[in-house]
Amino acid sequence: MVLVAFDDETGELIGKGGSYRTPEQLDKIKQIQAKEKYRKRGNRHFVQCFLDPIREVTPHLSLTVSGAIMKLLLYMKLNNGGLLQDDDKPLKQSDIKKILGKGKTQTAAIIKHLEELSLLLPIKDGRSKLFRMNEKFHIMGKRNKKDHFTKVLTTKLREAVGQLKLEHLGFLYKILPFFHYEKCVLAHNPNEKDESKVQYMNRNELAVAINHDVDTITKLVRQLAENGLIMVTNSSRNVLYYVHPDLMYRQENDGNNDYCNALRQMFENHQRESKRRSAKKRD
Repeated sequence: MVLVAFDDETGELIGKGGSYRTPEQLDKIKQIQAKEKYRKRGNRHFVQCFLDPIREVTPHLSLTVSGAIMKLLLYMKLNNGGLLQDDDKPLKQSDIKKILGKGKTQTAAIIKHLEELSLLLPIKDGRSKLFRMNEKFHIMGKRNKKDHFTKVLTTKLREAVGQLKLEHLGFLYKILPFFHYEKCVLAHNPNEKDESKVQYMNRNELAVAINHDVDTITKLVRQLAENGLIMVTNSSRNVLYYVHPDLMYRQENDGNNDYCNALRQMFENHQRESKRRSAKKRD
């Protein structure tokens, strides 16, 4: 609505300018501006990881193979059909071997398994093969709003890849389908909006969900806690598993809110305590 002004005595039009917007319109404008700000924040680049398809395949994946996928997510490019590239060079099997830090035979076995589950799709390139991620599982760039997904934020993932073994990265991949959309905690019903109905996962339930024994999970989580990526807390006799909101996220905002900022501070405190306990055990 355009505002106009008239002279009180003559009734003549003085001018027009400015505008009036309803509270609903102002809210909509703020939402659009927030989304645009979020889109432009370079440190919030992410890969969409779709919950249901990943949940179907993870029981058939070892921690090593799952970790390989997590590493390869960093080689997806914006709106490039899932083609894996290092800068502008498409990845061949020899490149993936270097990225994974595995031998030729083991790398070939990992790639074969990913192809069998259609996570990786091969592309003929003369006598070699190139590879692209199946966009049924992962997309970088174009938005898919129909299916539930967890964002894996690439800045934090790149840090994790530099610090962790494939097995630890594989654990992070396997928990993607259980990451609650708002609370950043692992749950049986990660899309539940009513907080009182969220069914948190304990250690035994998590072990069953990702098809690994409790002792293995305990060791993996201990290392991930030291790296500030997983935080284990106790609430009403329940063990809760939180994931750092700068590694995984599901909201449309930029993560700069009271809840996430408080969670980041908790992660920092827990990481410091986890390192202290580990150092004490080594002494």
